[in-house]
Amino acid sequence: MQRNFLGFKILAISGLMGLFCMGLLFLSNLVSERQGYQQNFLKDIAQNQVSEQSIISPYIRIPYTKLIPCSNDATKQCTSLRWAYVSADRTSWQSDFLVSDQNYKRSIYRALSYQNNLNAIGQFAKPNIDEPTLDWNKAEIVFPIHDARGLKSKPTIQINSTSYEFNFSDDNREKSGFDFMVLSAEKHPELISPIQNGFKFNSKLDIEGLSKFVLIPTSHEFKYKTKGNWQDIKYDGQILPLTKLSRNNRFEAEWNNIAVGKNNLINIAKCQSSSCLNLLSQGVSGYQNEYQTPTKIGISAEFIEQVNIYSQTDRAIKYGVMIILITFASFFLFEVLKGLRIHPIQYTLVALAQGIFFLLLLSISEYYAFALAYLAAATACVLLMTWYLYYIMHGFKAAMLFSIILSALYGMVYLLLQSSGKTFLMGSILSFILLACVMYLTRHVNWYQLSENNNLNRSRG
Repeated sequence: MQRNFLGFKILAISGLMGLFCMGLLFLSNLVSERQGYQQNFLKDIAQNQVSEQSIISPYIRIPYTKLIPCSNDATKQCTSLRWAYVSADRTSWQSDFLVSDQNYKRSIYRALSYQNNLNAIGQFAKPNIDEPTLDWNKAEIVFPIHDARGLKSKPTIQINSTSYEFNFSDDNREKSGFDFMVLSAEKHPELISPIQNGFKFNSKLDIEGLSKFVLIPTSHEFKYKTKGNWQDIKYDGQILPLTKLSRNNRFEAEWNNIAVGKNNLINIAKCQSSSCLNLLSQGVSGYQNEYQTPTKIGISAEFIEQVNIYSQTDRAIKYGVMIILITFASFFLFEVLKGLRIHPIQYTLVALAQGIFFLLLLSISEYYAFALAYLAAATACVLLMTWYLYYIMHGFKAAMLFSIILSALYGMVYLLLQSSGKTFLMGSILSFILLACVMYLTRHVNWYQLSENNNLNRSRG
């Protein structure tokens, strides 16, 4: 009984393609597992060392009492302690980041951390508060900081040529999300008059954190200039920088706004619960109800690994189907055009070599630069397959031609990985070129005759 050899070969190749896709799924899960180890390492640092940092620019709060109906007897009046919040009239911030991946390491895993030196100048205007029971003697200048473990020293503020250190508030243990640094008029009575009448200030802060920094402005007018020794920065938050520059492992950015600060202080004043403060420390407005969606608060700069080996490897695996498809298609074209007979087992061995490429890429890139790991893995696999194809194709010329095809294929995939913004465009163009090449090479092939010849040869055998 005659069999359709061409159809059987296509079916066998399709089956091998399916098995290869299952192997890629396993490799993708392996990448996710290794990436999970890195995330656990980062969580350990955040719990035991220091975490991402958020700070709220200084504001004033003044206690006062108000008579309200008692909770247990509405006919009686009870005294309730309230706080009046005063924002700065204007502030101008400058920060200088020193970013490194060498401070926190465990085995092959590293964490991005930064040292941020901040300076702020600003002015508080005379408060306009219509509350007769304000207790000016207990007024406080408040400077909330998400994780005080990152402080190298206590933040300072200079008022009327005198420098003061912020101290930890007594209510820190009752709240989560921020360590409230305060400067109290009760301990420094000379501050009562400046707080009542307005004052200019100069504040300094030196703080360490992991990967991301959030600044939540509270002043009416707000300016912020930042710079540092990193290149890949993700800006987010309520507003994006007016100007930004990133090149040669340096970055600069500048913000200027007259609207967000006052609204932020209103949200902070309403935010009293621990869960609300936790959200606030993550750069999300914590004062929400069930009908509101979380909104961003403050401005953030997140430092991104210049080459994330796990995301790059996972992206490369996504091109695995294209790699094996082109490899098998090239094999099949050699069979058609050169009259070769390549066994499905030989297809399988080549597919395994392609799978080993991704395994080598992942393992080597954990110790060396991704570009070097990619070059080493691609070179090893191309040399292995070239040596093997020399015996399959019975000639050096055909093996070298296939080697050039594989090298160009790996080179194109690397370019796709590096050009994340134009991946779709380059992928589309590459697909078109490959299809055009196949159509050109097979333009004279009579597929019906080829199938009949193969069936005849098999029947004679």
